[in-house]
Amino acid sequence: MAAQTPQRGRDRSGSHDPNGALLRAAYAADSAGVIAALEDGADVSAGDSVTGLTALHIAVGTNNLPLARILIEDWNAPFCPDGKGRWPSVIAAECRVNDALADYVVEAESQFLGNG
Repeated sequence: MAAQTPQRGRDRSGSHDPNGALLRAAYAADSAGVIAALEDGADVSAGDSVTGLTALHIAVGTNNLPLARILIEDWNAPFCPDGKGRWPSVIAAECRVNDALADYVVEAESQFLGNG
């Protein structure tokens, strides 16, 4: 018997978990799933309980410029450190993302912090 995919905004136990759905969609590079989770009530600044990674950290770390733009421009994702104190710009450097994403994140983070 094949495993069933949880319904939108629900975890495998069937509990309503839009924040979990948001992070799972971000890891899967599923922009539509990220948007659906946010529309379902997920907090754009929600972080993984273990790593502190937010959807923005995940988008940056997986070199996903379109998803980073959606989170920043459409959902006002805040810039903050993850559980290890890494800001999205640091994640970009550590993950050696492409220049377009690196430049975008540095600029957007600077503007968020009032330096741009």
